Amino acid sequence: MKRTERKQLKENELATGLSRFVKWVREHEKQFMALALSLVAILIVVVLVRLVIDYQKSREARYLSEALTLRAELDQKPENLTRLESLAKKTRYGRIASLVLATYYMERNNLERAEELLLQVKDKGRDLVHYQILDLYAQLQVKRGSYDRAVEIYQQIVKEKPKVYPLDVVRFRLADSLEKKGDLNQAAEVYRQLQNEYQNTYYGYQAALKAMQLDSSRRIE
Repeated sequence: MKRTERKQLKENELATGLSRFVKWVREHEKQFMALALSLVAILIVVVLVRLVIDYQKSREARYLSEALTLRAELDQKPENLTRLESLAKKTRYGRIASLVLATYYMERNNLERAEELLLQVKDKGRDLVHYQILDLYAQLQVKRGSYDRAVEIYQQIVKEKPKVYPLDVVRFRLADSLEKKGDLNQAAEVYRQLQNEYQNTYYGYQAALKAMQLDSSRRIE
């Protein structure tokens, strides 16, 4: 077969292939349009979800800022207490205001009102605010002298190992609760673990001092 004939044959095959492809595309045009529209719809949904998430974060930040501002000015503006109580009743962002309010009432030794606020929001979510609430609730139990309950709460946090909350703080308070409970051996053990694992932190240093104090007191006894 001559070169020109082979070339003509290839061109004919190419033209035939393109013709068949165009025909197939036309036959499946509706399916292609439906697929394209589906992809566009999915993209829109993804964008909307991201916008909603960012919006919710911005709203939460605004609530936190407002609650902290109201708390900071509370001594000069007693009327802020009414606004904080109102914020605490909101279903989605009430945890933030409840936490701020509970801190305020604990400072004034109104443990009943502080506990009431914390119990309303104690088991909602698993974020930073959640663990702040648990920590404050455990501190409240220590103030009440309910050391077993405080130990239980701190052990729960340690077991969960949250990445959003500093475990050296939690473990130091766990050891302190054990010490106040009178379980000095276990308290000293937790202090030493904290000392070894968090050597270059404030609570690691404090744990080393506490462990030395406990060891010295037990030797004297």
